[in-house]
Amino acid sequence: MQTIQINNPEIESFLSSQYGNDTQSLLNDFVKFVKLSLDDGYPTITKEEATLRVSQAIEEVKNGSAKLLTQDEYDEDMNEFMKSL
Repeated sequence: MQTIQINNPEIESFLSSQYGNDTQSLLNDFVKFVKLSLDDGYPTITKEEATLRVSQAIEEVKNGSAKLLTQDEYDEDMNEFMKSL
């Protein structure tokens, strides 16, 4: 186990008032927070579904039915995505 040192009096005060010496509750809440933070908001799919989606996308590119972005459209979408992080 490792120790996390917090050098912020406001956070230290909050943790102390919320949890006191109840480290198990603090750990449980921290684990929940990390799990929620790692969720990208998209539903989980199976490996088979992912394989099917990739195969379909490749087929669309091969047969010319895929909607591809121009470089400007891609740059704009990527810039918006980066701002959202």
